[in-house]
Amino acid sequence: MLMKLLSDEDKKHLLELAKLLAVSDKPLLWDGKTSNELTSGTNIDALSIQEGEQERELIADLEISAGVKSTGFYGSAMAPSMLSIFSRSDVCRRLIENLKTYPISQVEKPESRVEAATSVLRKLLKDRAAKVPTTPKVILFELLLVALRDGHISSIEFALLKEYQIHHQLDEYIFNDLLDRAKVLNQEVSKTIAIILE
Repeated sequence: MLMKLLSDEDKKHLLELAKLLAVSDKPLLWDGKTSNELTSGTNIDALSIQEGEQERELIADLEISAGVKSTGFYGSAMAPSMLSIFSRSDVCRRLIENLKTYPISQVEKPESRVEAATSVLRKLLKDRAAKVPTTPKVILFELLLVALRDGHISSIEFALLKEYQIHHQLDEYIFNDLLDRAKVLNQEVSKTIAIILE
């Protein structure tokens, strides 16, 4: 929405942050199985994130708006038909590698998911200072919209958004104002879609 205010470099940065945020709280799969379905024959090194169609469409739309496409590919445990912009993302690969360091009994806990995702986020933000003061605000607003795609912000997503706020030293009132605006916009879009689909 406000992406046109960003430079090409900042648009790419936003896309990487959005990909991380979009999968940070999604279910984990080991060899295509949930933790409840694990057996002795399950390859627990074949860890993947079960992103949904909503996330794929959201990131694809952001890429179109930004005028960039995902690059890079890494070996994935997912079937070829499930390969997506997420499985090709270096950010998602790094998140999965971080998650693999946790015991299976701990990896799905929100605090483990936050730690793993925050580690990736900090690397993305390292040495990144905004050239203009509006840039981190625009990116934060877009990230809030990404987090609100399903109507609410999970505790994991909220922790990442707060980490972004802290890194860029954005005041609490700015964060809260942008969050309120993002919620209103998300509700209005949902209402509009409902009217169209009636």
